[in-house]
Amino acid sequence: MRPIQTFSDRHLMAQRSLHRQSDGYGRHRHLYLETPLRQLHRAVAGRVAPRRPTLLDYGCGKGEFLNALRQLDLFADLAGYDPGVPGFATRPDRQYDIVLCLDVLDTVEPRYLDAVIEDVTRCTADTALFDCLTRPKPGGRLTPHPPFYWTHLIRSHMAVIGSEVVFPGMVGFERVLITALPPPPAAIAPVQDGSRPRSSPSQGS
Repeated sequence: MRPIQTFSDRHLMAQRSLHRQSDGYGRHRHLYLETPLRQLHRAVAGRVAPRRPTLLDYGCGKGEFLNALRQLDLFADLAGYDPGVPGFATRPDRQYDIVLCLDVLDTVEPRYLDAVIEDVTRCTADTALFDCLTRPKPGGRLTPHPPFYWTHLIRSHMAVIGSEVVFPGMVGFERVLITALPPPPAAIAPVQDGSRPRSSPSQGS
């Protein structure tokens, strides 16, 4: 797959600096996702049987959640990608049945949001699960956006099949979980330098 530009050099340097300066940065364990992820695993496993599903954690930070997933022994192959962490900085060159994009979109530079979602789309063979913070702490570096904002963005690239708000009303915790399917391969159009992709003929204008 041809690489897509999903961040600026400045943003990459800032993320790598945050990871170096704070050992806790990028170590989310997402305990609230165990039940939704088991449900997603069952659905996808039924479609790819007899083999077990594969999974990519896109924006995996330091890999803490990947370590937790390994303990569940649900997946044939687990991989992580995070350009801000040298050990996970190599972009995957294949598709995975399930792609997780957790606490990623809310930290992405606005002009690269479409490119990141498109990159996730290209990595997804079956289903993607997005987790976007909707009520960050006031005065922080994250911009608050309502659930429909994230759903609309993702829907411009993928078929959204479900969304759920968790921790509703809790500042610093409220988020929306969005489940989406990639379009048919012929419908995926090129993306360059963080720009919004143009529709292919199969998508209409």
